[in-house]
Amino acid sequence: MEVTVNRTSPGSGSGHRQKDVMANKFFARVFLTLLFLIFPLVSSGQNTVAVKTARIKDLAIYNWKSAPATVVSLNDTSVAAQIKARIDEISVKVGEVIDAGSVLVRLDCTDYRIAEQRVEAEIGALEARIRLAERRLERTRKLEQQQTASEELLDQREADLAVLHAQRRGAMSQLENAKVNVSRCTIRSPYRAVVTARLAAVGEFADMGTRLVEIMDIEQLEISAQVPALDIETVEQAEEIYFEDTASRYAVMLRTVTPAVNTQTRNREVRLLFSNGPALPGAAGKLIWRDSQPYVSAKLLVRRGNDFGIFISNTGTARFHVIPGAQQGRTTPVDLPLDTVVVTEGHYRLENGQPIILYNPR
Repeated sequence: MEVTVNRTSPGSGSGHRQKDVMANKFFARVFLTLLFLIFPLVSSGQNTVAVKTARIKDLAIYNWKSAPATVVSLNDTSVAAQIKARIDEISVKVGEVIDAGSVLVRLDCTDYRIAEQRVEAEIGALEARIRLAERRLERTRKLEQQQTASEELLDQREADLAVLHAQRRGAMSQLENAKVNVSRCTIRSPYRAVVTARLAAVGEFADMGTRLVEIMDIEQLEISAQVPALDIETVEQAEEIYFEDTASRYAVMLRTVTPAVNTQTRNREVRLLFSNGPALPGAAGKLIWRDSQPYVSAKLLVRRGNDFGIFISNTGTARFHVIPGAQQGRTTPVDLPLDTVVVTEGHYRLENGQPIILYNPR
């Protein structure tokens, strides 16, 4: 078949040239299409079939899987009193976001400050006694050298000074404990958090361990997902994985898979971290990920004998590749390299080893 296209003269305008180019493309496509339709009839004597092909990477189907997931805070705390005191002030309200170090509760600290001052006074008295004992010891040493004081008196002076030093160390420990108790009168948030509950009221007496405020860390967040044990490998190998709630989708990355299976659900817990901005703590949704196993469309499957498979282009011939477990009408996984060339049209009339000619119009 010959395709003849009239060319315009050099003096024609750019509009004529553009029409000529479009006409050339149109007739070329018509020619290729006719060739594809009539070639099997013309070449039937050579038993060659015109086919279309594509690489697996260009036609592969990747399944998306999902599992229930929840955003959990690593720190969800009930802040409690560490001393016995009356509650003077609760500085936060439910729903308020607070920074690390922010004041949560103030307790009556009068008794603890008095105790601190009393210990400081005891330490002052001990230091005065220590200075006096040091002077006595120095005089006694001089007298002992002059043989006007007994060795027993010298030993007594040294023992008195050692006792005072020991008492001072004990008093310093008491002072440190008193300072710690005073610091506990003001309860601060250990991290940036949201206040989820007030558990006490101003004027109440708080005993040691009395829960005062509940706070939840809003920065140290993870996703906890319950994934069937059979799908764990697909999660570990997934290149795309997200957490999705009713608001939006968040990119996440795998942190760990717990090395234990829930005996009731047969699931394993998967912990993940947010790659960019996190969702709200406590948000429920689902973990979704793309299986890295490529699948091919059921349209590419053909049956030869008792086996289902696909045809592969192999240097001018068609090779039938059996896919174990493939079922008619269902997408099926393939274990071939992604650069493998697969016959996508004309495969229904092919036989293993049959010559083929490629027809891949652009």
